[in-house]
Order: sequence, then structure tokens, then C-alpha cells
Amino acid sequence: MTDPALSRRHLLIAGLVLPALGLPAAGRAGSASDRKLKPGVGDYLFSGWSGPPIQVFYAAPDSLGPDTPVVIVIHGAQRDADVYRDQWADLARAGGFVVLAPRFDKDSFPKESDFSQGGVLDKDDKARPRSAWTFSAIEPLFDDYVHCNGSRQTAYRMYGHSGGSQFVHRFLFLTPKARAEKVVMANAGWYTLPDPAIAWPYGLKGLPAGAADPAAAFARDATVLLGEADIDPHHKSLRHSPEADAQGPFRFARGHTFFRSARDRARALGAPFNWTLAYVPGADHQNRLMAPPAAAILMGAPPEHPGDETRVFS
Repeated sequence: MTDPALSRRHLLIAGLVLPALGLPAAGRAGSASDRKLKPGVGDYLFSGWSGPPIQVFYAAPDSLGPDTPVVIVIHGAQRDADVYRDQWADLARAGGFVVLAPRFDKDSFPKESDFSQGGVLDKDDKARPRSAWTFSAIEPLFDDYVHCNGSRQTAYRMYGHSGGSQFVHRFLFLTPKARAEKVVMANAGWYTLPDPAIAWPYGLKGLPAGAADPAAAFARDATVLLGEADIDPHHKSLRHSPEADAQGPFRFARGHTFFRSARDRARALGAPFNWTLAYVPGADHQNRLMAPPAAAILMGAPPEHPGDETRVFS
């Protein structure tokens, strides 16, 4: 006959162990050894910031070592960081850099305002603590990589596509001390213009005093990278609102509006402007077409196809 106490103990052990074995990576506690990367692809859980744990998908080259450059890749609205990682994996291997692609999943960051707008304001448009902004995950994520992997890197490069590009350009405005040394913003659907007279999230009005520092953003080595074929005004994920449509009929046009707004604001502030406008011929709204030229830019190559900032669209 089975000892009831023994059975209860077995059930307790099973209740503790079996769920842990069956949980996906996003539900398990990440250890330092999990975060020491090996060549190839994988994922780990990062919890070293004030917000919810974040699953990080990575791709590391065979030459991974202390001096390997770091590229942080931000996914789009589908929250498919694993897909973005996979589309960057061969580029990382060939280019000798490591890709870190954090996933801001819909369970923890359900709305676009929680993800690509940084969670800066709450539902009542009141400022949330800076430590709770999604933008505030990036610097600790980089520090954690450096610590766990013995990296000697003191700065990182950054790329965002579509909703990720929205994240990245707002990150630049609102995280002036970030160590992002090269940045590429690709094919955002709409933008926060660096205009203090336009209400957030289409402009900077309504943000906490001192939250945004456009001049610091303009001083960075940054590229607005646009697919020349990203011209569908009826694309299923393209936002249409009076404010978004005022930026242009499609993404390619809106990117020009954003670049000119940034250029003009820098002039008004008397601030250096180190941004570049560039095109990817034949590319529509697909990350896999934008990633190769973006990788080359992030590794120091000049854009193959400079953009025309004077171009206008009806």
C-alpha cells in the first residue's frame, strides 16, 4: 500500500519539476550560463531591468570573442524577434558581429503604445517612471551581454524595421545617453516628429519636461533607410489617421517627411546633424530585403544608394 505522505511528496516534486521542464524559454529563469553565448543561434531570458523578463534571440559568428561588435535588432509589430534573428543570422556570421534581438511580447507589452512608443505615458497620459519604459531595457541588455560574455565592447549598433524602426527613432529622442554608436531606422510606418508643438506620439508635446533631447539624437551616426518600393498606401499594417497621413501617403514618403523634419529641427536648434537618408532599390516592406544593406552600413560602409531629401510626394 502506498504511503499517503510519500505520494503527496512525489506529487509536490512533480508539480515543481514538470512545469519547469515544459516551459518555453520565456517562462524559465535565465542564468548567467544561459547568457554566455556560443557561435550559432539560440535564445535566453533577460530579466536584468525593471520591466518584465524579455526573451532574447541571438545569432553569433564563429569568431565570437571579446572584440565582436554587437548589433541590437528590434522587431516589428508582429513581435517576431526569432524571424528577425534568423534573417540576420547569415549576415552576423559573414560580418563577424553578434545580433541580439529582444522580443517585446504581447503578453507583457500588449499595445503598440507599450512597445514601439516606449510605454512612456499611461492610459491617462500621465508619465510613467523612466525605468518602466521599454526603451530602458536596451542599455541593461547590452551591459548584461558584456558582463556574461567578457566583451570589451563599450558601445553597440542598433537596427529597427517597421514597428522596430518606430521604437528606435523614439529611443534616440528619449534616451540621449545611450551608447548606440551607429543606428539604422528602416521603413517605419509613421513617426514621432521632433516638433514640440505636435502632441505625442506624433510629436514631442506632452512628454515630461526634459524627457526628450532631439539635439543629442541628431548628433548620432544614424541612417534613415527606406525601401523604394514601400509605396503601398493601402498596406494592411499602415496606420491612417490625420496625423499619420499628414506625413505622407505611404512609408517611403513618410520617411522623407521625418528626415526633413529632423534636419530642419537641428538647424533651428543650431545642433549638429549627422543623419543620412538612403534607399534600397526594389525593396518593399520586407525586413529580409532591408537587412543586408543595413548590416553593411552598421559595419561602416557608406550607403550604396544615397537618398534625395528634397523629394516630395503627392
